[in-house]
Amino acid sequence: MLAPHTPWAEKKIEHWDYSSMTGIARTIIELRVAFYYLCADQCPEDEWQFRWNLFNLHDCTSRIRMFEALEDAQQVEALRETAEELRSRLLANPFLATIDKKHHKRLLHGQTAYLMPMEVIAERAGIDLKTFRWLYVLFSSHVHALPMSFYRIGHAGDDRGRGLPSPSEEGYSALCLSMTATILVATRDNIHDLFAGYKSPPPPLEPDVAELMANPPALAIGEEHLHEASDTLAMRFKRTGEMAYKTTFIYRPTGDEILERDDSEQDGAELKYFDPYFWSVKLNGGPATGEALEKALAGAHAFRIDYSARELLFKTAEG
Repeated sequence: MLAPHTPWAEKKIEHWDYSSMTGIARTIIELRVAFYYLCADQCPEDEWQFRWNLFNLHDCTSRIRMFEALEDAQQVEALRETAEELRSRLLANPFLATIDKKHHKRLLHGQTAYLMPMEVIAERAGIDLKTFRWLYVLFSSHVHALPMSFYRIGHAGDDRGRGLPSPSEEGYSALCLSMTATILVATRDNIHDLFAGYKSPPPPLEPDVAELMANPPALAIGEEHLHEASDTLAMRFKRTGEMAYKTTFIYRPTGDEILERDDSEQDGAELKYFDPYFWSVKLNGGPATGEALEKALAGAHAFRIDYSARELLFKTAEG
């Protein structure tokens, strides 16, 4: 939405503001680090449990500071109890013994969310280390409104910071978009890998109604037979003459009749009825108006039923 010329928002004036984009870009980098650290990076179960409880302890201590500032003693007391429970889990975890003891106090204090520096996790997640370092400095200066974010505005006649297009605005905006797009694609791929074993099964194949119509059940004249062709389609065959059948298509989820046709050796196939809300209609390969279809049905024509696509395909001599 912040990017100029985005198709997702209508703007009377395109406002160039890469400084606002850097805040979102930095957040996406940090979320990439958190996601990879907890969800994609492979580690033993004890280490993962340690990471998870350390993450929760950081959340807990952050909330304690917030509610202390709000002077909400009840919330602070409840959160302190939770924090002690999380510290107990960390102390009981065998993974703690693999960490240098000089780091134990810092980790158990709850002021850090990660076992390792963010830049190390970022590099594991596929972000070039040098790129991460300078981008994080650049983006952070704008997030915190540090001098670097506004010094040099107007320097050398550049329109940076005025909402106007300029080489600086265009370059930094493109940098934010490129970086976040790369990160989102990598995370999407991780998600696909995580849930590779949980792909939805393909939908069941719909019946070939043409084959069923060509081989109707053997019936006596006047006799009917209901054939359950699939989970969604039932076909009711009725023999109406020596070499004539009436076939009714029934949509099983609702029980509604969606199509009726007559077939005979003498007169061929004739479409008697179809539900216009269920079927899409094509005439000679293209869309059809009601008037054009009515005219086509009044003359010589052929039709085909594509049940899987929910289409009725009509063809005339002109097509």
